[in-house]
Amino acid sequence: MISTSSTVVQRRVPAMKRPDEKKQPLVNKISNKLNERKGPIFKRLLGPFLYRYLCYGTYIFWFITGILVLRKTKNATTAVVYVKHHGDSVSLESIENSPEFNDLIRLIDKEFDRPPAFLLLNQYALNMTFNFLCNTKIFPGVHERLIFVTLDSTARDVMAEYWPNIRQLYWPTPSLYKPFSFAEGPYQTIYLLRSNLAVSLLKRGKSFWMMQQDTFWRKNLFDMNLEDQYDFDALFDQIGHDDQSQRAEWVNGANFFVHANNYTLEFFEALSAKIAHWYTPDMGIMIHQCHTWGRPTCKYITHKVAHSWEWMYTEQRDPPHIMQLDCETDGGSKLQELAKFGFYFTKPNGRTCDLDAVRSAQLRMEQGKVEVGPTRQSWGRLQFRVYWWLVDYILSIPFFGPYLKPYLPMLGYVLMLTM
Repeated sequence: MISTSSTVVQRRVPAMKRPDEKKQPLVNKISNKLNERKGPIFKRLLGPFLYRYLCYGTYIFWFITGILVLRKTKNATTAVVYVKHHGDSVSLESIENSPEFNDLIRLIDKEFDRPPAFLLLNQYALNMTFNFLCNTKIFPGVHERLIFVTLDSTARDVMAEYWPNIRQLYWPTPSLYKPFSFAEGPYQTIYLLRSNLAVSLLKRGKSFWMMQQDTFWRKNLFDMNLEDQYDFDALFDQIGHDDQSQRAEWVNGANFFVHANNYTLEFFEALSAKIAHWYTPDMGIMIHQCHTWGRPTCKYITHKVAHSWEWMYTEQRDPPHIMQLDCETDGGSKLQELAKFGFYFTKPNGRTCDLDAVRSAQLRMEQGKVEVGPTRQSWGRLQFRVYWWLVDYILSIPFFGPYLKPYLPMLGYVLMLTM
């Protein structure tokens, strides 16, 4: 039997190429070109070298900001805890129930025919206080209106020795014995004391001035008899360059007068309650209450009468009667900084008055020749100028800025990260 086999030969048919496969190399080239052009816009604009340093700068900025936020959080917590821990020593109850305060009320009733002006003092502010007293010594009747709340025995005794005719309320407060600076716990505590003292006076029906020693008097503020006006409940100094400034009608809080009535009593009771628990400037609270409460009626001393240190950085026209010079974050160096501007009015011993220096400072202000060159720019003042510039910019934003005006100052401590 013959068997046969057949071989089936299969011819390989080349696979048909898809129409787009012929174009694939060209597509790849285009894709590669596009990928080369991809990347952040700043990298394409600046180039890889500058872009790398931009990234490094951004990382460093946020790292430093994070450190400042942590530092600010620690400082805020420490300050609030300090006020809560030492608040009893400056409480309303401790003031009202003290024989010293009752003696003070009798003194005011007996010897004051005009509202008194209160200033607070510990031993570390003695040099600044002597500077202020030498400045105001040339104005008749000013010292007779002053009452110093002395917070330690050194301040009490030195004042009694050199200025025996100036009245005192001795209020020993161990929590305020040491030097302190801006936004610290003692800084808040002393303003809580001031607010509680205001409440105590208002409850007794006493109108009053509150003042600070870091103020230069070119003219006698008391000669204006501002306390005789009754179209306001409280009269505050203000910050900003002039009445058209974005920060006009923001309370400065250094020198102000208060009429005694139920509205101002409620105002300062609320102020005390907030300072005792919040990490916020007392002037920020006063600004908020003045702008959002119907009463009391807050009025503001015109910039031509009372100005802040910012006047020195204007064209120095229309010199004010008084100029508050608190633009330093370090209380220990404040007087040395003021001396750079020519506002130092004692002899080298720090106790004897130099009245010629007072008259010289008056003349420089009247002539608009207070020197504010870069060599006189302290770190504290530079920080404030930058922050005020930012605030002015924010407040100038349409709709958004005016809405924020009553609230932004309450965030002052928090937003000032470098302080």
